[in-house]
Amino acid sequence: MNAPTHAEPFDFDGAYGGDYEYIARTVIPGYRSSFRQALALLRGRLGPRPRVLVVGAGTGIEMVTFKTAEPGWRLSGVDPSRQMIDIAEHRMREAGVADGVRLVHGHVSDLEEGDFDAATCFNVMHFLPDDGAKQSLLRDIARCLAPGAPFLLFELHGDREGPRFDELFAAWSRYWEIQGMGETERAAFRAKIEEGIHWASEARLLELLAGEGFEDAWRYYRALLYGAWISRRAR
Repeated sequence: MNAPTHAEPFDFDGAYGGDYEYIARTVIPGYRSSFRQALALLRGRLGPRPRVLVVGAGTGIEMVTFKTAEPGWRLSGVDPSRQMIDIAEHRMREAGVADGVRLVHGHVSDLEEGDFDAATCFNVMHFLPDDGAKQSLLRDIARCLAPGAPFLLFELHGDREGPRFDELFAAWSRYWEIQGMGETERAAFRAKIEEGIHWASEARLLELLAGEGFEDAWRYYRALLYGAWISRRAR
């Protein structure tokens, strides 16, 4: 196999992954509150001891949020980055909420069990090209869920040819500056976006959800180019 000619723009096992928490807090409007919003929605749909699948465990902040508020929830987090899994494991132990949590280094397709009572997928899909990869991820998530189980999707999204995209992207870029990101850092991050983000419009995301076994999808959050939708596995 030939060696890659350049590093991935978003290397979660490299420097980008090590800085991810800072970057996420800086560039994602409502980053921290997004997990509390998810918790509030799921509380209304789940029993006292649900099995919840967290796709893209990341640094573990989402899982800590859930377990701190709901110690009885049984969580399985999956992430293809070894560095992210290590950070999440450390964070769970540090917060004292590691009981009832399983972290899997790999992909959703690696999971053998199913019938999860709910699933979340935050800030993952926009890294996947719309060449079947987005569909494949949603199909794998649907396979793991019990019929009728809720699924929450939080995404950077947009129609690059749409009438408001340029204005929203410019405002989003200014948001980074307002959050304290310096000029050189902003330029480097913008270059990563150009190379490594695979945009999809809201209409396309809803189409993908419907095509891969989800129904009754509706958006519950919007901030600049970020949005969140709740749906459920078709019965």
